[in-house]
Amino acid sequence: MKTIVVMNQKGGVAKTTTVINTAAIMTKLHGKKVLVIDADSQANTTQFFKRQTHKYTFSDILRHEPDGGASAVLSIEPSNWAGIDLLAADTSLMDLDLSAVQSGRVYTNCLRDMVELLEAEDGGYDYCIVDCPPAFNAASAAALLAGDSVIIPIRLDAFSLLGTANMTQQISNMAQLNPALKLAGCLVTMWAPRITSPETQQAVIKSGLPLFATRIRQTPKMEGMIEARVPLIDYSPTSSAARDYRDFVAELLSEVK
Repeated sequence: MKTIVVMNQKGGVAKTTTVINTAAIMTKLHGKKVLVIDADSQANTTQFFKRQTHKYTFSDILRHEPDGGASAVLSIEPSNWAGIDLLAADTSLMDLDLSAVQSGRVYTNCLRDMVELLEAEDGGYDYCIVDCPPAFNAASAAALLAGDSVIIPIRLDAFSLLGTANMTQQISNMAQLNPALKLAGCLVTMWAPRITSPETQQAVIKSGLPLFATRIRQTPKMEGMIEARVPLIDYSPTSSAARDYRDFVAELLSEVK
């Protein structure tokens, strides 16, 4: 099982939309079994995929005494989408910042232990995808300690580029604790070539950031998908963004094996 961490400290970059559509396409078009972990206190991914209320969430796992990942495995539930299971989030994740990690009040290795336990027990998952918050906190740290690859969704604007440089440094720092961790690339989302300045496009090229070849185009279908709680592959399979996400997942699977 490969663990993919989707994160950006800047909000509004289609991070959760990327997690949802990537997982759905992996299962429906590529026959993969996917575990989605919602590590964001906004719990948007949970609200999208959740079938029922579960008494344990990711926040409970982070607060749990170290147990080799057993509590995390027991907290996994089926989602409302075939082939995807979910470890849910709730708003109590807001209370777990880095000070909780430094004081030892957080089970930081919970996801890494969970991944190792699932692999030892042949849990049947091909990929685990973690939806991280727009902040570097205890949940993000746990995700990066467990991750193999990081995807950074970005919009093409100057502020996003500045934030991405900081992100790559944090990933590099965490790789000292998790040598398997690497930056798979930055995924350009909400792409609108007519309104993106040539200067910004040149700045991205000159930045040296690893970029996926696919760009996800801006489309009103995104809002409709979220309202309907149906991934683009079913909600609007011929839309530009649906086609782009299919191309992106094919690109991702060729790199993350």
